[in-house]
Amino acid sequence: MIDFLLRADTREDFEAMAKSQGFMDADGNPVAECIYDPTPGTPEYETGIPIRASAPPEPRRRRQTRDVLEPTPIVLMPGYHLNFRVWGQLEIDQMADLPQVDEQGNPLPLRERTTFGAWMTELGEEGTQQNLETITTFVTASGVSFIDPESARTVQRVWQ
Repeated sequence: MIDFLLRADTREDFEAMAKSQGFMDADGNPVAECIYDPTPGTPEYETGIPIRASAPPEPRRRRQTRDVLEPTPIVLMPGYHLNFRVWGQLEIDQMADLPQVDEQGNPLPLRERTTFGAWMTELGEEGTQQNLETITTFVTASGVSFIDPESARTVQRVWQ
């Protein structure tokens, strides 16, 4: 199985990319051997996964009453966030003719060992973003960012 993490400007940008790369059919459904999180047809799919921009600060005490804590608002990262997983023949096709490990036998980054990653790297522009305690790396093309899963350290979504 291969897990991809994406951030797009809009859901429509994601869907255009997914259709062009064969991860979504013309009707907007995931192709066989591909699953999305969140699931198409659910309310969460319309908005994407909410990703916190930073760790929530500690609650503050109200000035008027010392015993009451004010909730601290959570700041969400902008954009449309979605994960998708491929397996079977689609996974084999993604890895075809690409090296999977380096000289020491360590797995290469997903961008280097999948056709989707190589395509995004060729067309896109690299970037970084502070996310909680780490720096997340990604490449962006046509309004869609392919996030390097090796750099993502978030508990908001974990595949089971």
